[in-house]
Amino acid sequence: MVVKVAAKSKVKKTQAKPAGGGTVAKKGGGKASVKDLEKFRVRLLQERERLESELQEIENRTARISEGDRASELSAYEDHPADLASETFEREKDLAISESVEGLLNQVLIALEKVDRGTYGICDACARPIKMARLNALPFATLCVECQDRIER
Repeated sequence: MVVKVAAKSKVKKTQAKPAGGGTVAKKGGGKASVKDLEKFRVRLLQERERLESELQEIENRTARISEGDRASELSAYEDHPADLASETFEREKDLAISESVEGLLNQVLIALEKVDRGTYGICDACARPIKMARLNALPFATLCVECQDRIER
């Protein structure tokens, strides 16, 4: 099966691999199947598409606001300070959301690379399999719950 994995500007084709290293801990402690890995790949690809779309919306909104600024500079009327403050707030909010979305997108891209390398579902810190329940809740998780807890303390 050939799956297209698109980076921001390039599209590369990758084979879905049943890599032995790409194991995921199942509920009973067994290993996940190739079918499970493909399910996670599809979820990650969908999430990547959603995040890229959200970033594009923010960029479009920012571009429209910038065009509006240029038009208002030509206006004979002064903007009210409250209007300027609202515009500044909206820009800062969009910037913060954009940074957050870019961070999530980066995590999704790393998870997709791990699927391709056959290391998806393996904790980056302790090299043990990440439990299936955690991956179902957070498909781009790179740490098991125990290691994540240690880092957050």
